[in-house]
Amino acid sequence: MMNGERALSMLETGATALLVTLALVAGYVVLKRMARQMRKGVDLATRQSIDEVSMRWQDGRLHVHVALPQGLSGRLVVSFELAEQGGQTPAYEAMNANASLKLTLDVPDGAKALVIEAPSEKLFRPLPPRS
Repeated sequence: MMNGERALSMLETGATALLVTLALVAGYVVLKRMARQMRKGVDLATRQSIDEVSMRWQDGRLHVHVALPQGLSGRLVVSFELAEQGGQTPAYEAMNANASLKLTLDVPDGAKALVIEAPSEKLFRPLPPRS
């Protein structure tokens, strides 16, 4: 026959076992998520495809230099972000670009930034002030 003290002892043991199990499961989930995020960070850090972007105005046109560390396998798109619509106007496209690009671009009215898209990154650079 079970008395009250023994029933209370069984409930305490069960609750303790449940809490320990929940703590272990939570720890496992946290560690798995941390490992996945670290792998993502390593992938993103090793996939940088654009080293440098420089821009300057000359004769009313924008001169852009894009340095690629070892060339680029994939598609590179240079476009302008427009202030009014928030859309983008493509200005240049290349497949498998070499180590660097030197572009001279006509800037559309209302453009506020230069956007450079590579397979693993997307850069937004505000246009320099016109001199």
